[in-house]
Amino acid sequence: MNDQSPLQPPVYIDSPLAKYWDESVSKLAAIEYREIQDELRERHRIYSLLLMALVHQNWNGNKRKNEGEYPWREKQRLANDTYRGGDYYGHNIGSLAVDGIGEIIDFDFNHNDLFNSSVEHAESRLIRRVFSLTQIYDNWETREPKDLPRSTGYSTVLSSVTIYTSLESCSQCAGIMALGRVKDVVYLQRDPSMYLIGNILYNLTENDLKAPYPIAAENFGFEYFERLNNSYAEFKREVKNKPFHILSGKKDDKSPSITSFLCTDNALAIYEDAAKEFLSYQTNYRDYKSQDTAQPESKVLTNEQCLIHAKRFFDYAISSGQRGTPHKL
Repeated sequence: MNDQSPLQPPVYIDSPLAKYWDESVSKLAAIEYREIQDELRERHRIYSLLLMALVHQNWNGNKRKNEGEYPWREKQRLANDTYRGGDYYGHNIGSLAVDGIGEIIDFDFNHNDLFNSSVEHAESRLIRRVFSLTQIYDNWETREPKDLPRSTGYSTVLSSVTIYTSLESCSQCAGIMALGRVKDVVYLQRDPSMYLIGNILYNLTENDLKAPYPIAAENFGFEYFERLNNSYAEFKREVKNKPFHILSGKKDDKSPSITSFLCTDNALAIYEDAAKEFLSYQTNYRDYKSQDTAQPESKVLTNEQCLIHAKRFFDYAISSGQRGTPHKL
């Protein structure tokens, strides 16, 4: 029999959870805001635009297969009355890993449908990929055999890495990033169903297992963040009257799922605008170098170099990579 008083926290008195036990949920889910200087805002913008361009390039809205009608996807309807996209490998959610120098390590997508699994999320796939890449003499630009590996131990391999993800992370991905010692996670759209789990984990973890610091893209003036959130709110209100999918003999899909929203014309238009901006973007703070790295300053990329690097990666991902699988491991 458990005789512990229900009024006492069922945790050690010095644990992070204990200090929040008598506080409101809002305090546990709130994180301290960090001021982001204009130069770093631009750096975040470059990688965020790249990620949206990658998602746009690999867009697929056939969540219920290429049959029936998708009232929210009329602009994606083809002349033969099917819809753009072909086979549906997974949701239109992508993630990008950038190291402390400013180099892109890799990217990946949600592949739930491809693997018939609900856990093949973009961030978790990306973290597993990055760990595997540290064990070989290769990255997307192909390292030489004489080069040293990126790391010599898994416990610090991601400690300077920022993950950019197009949708706020779930509990699985937030936990995996914490175990991977990821430094920061930047997300480009809120997921109301995840209940700010990234913020909560950040507050409840410490020392070697500190969860990444969550950065909402609105914090660096990324206008696509608000556009996506507002457009999803509209979809959520209207989908009960205008179903996401209609198929004869089946019940109309009126679910306000955020992954269904990420198939719609409205979402696609926002990603298309971001992709266009990425391709034409010019830096305002071209000489800025991040100071938040343990690497020698001489190796840290300037914003101008980051932009060139990002555009080269985008070209590579289109010409040589598959959807989220540029490495044939």
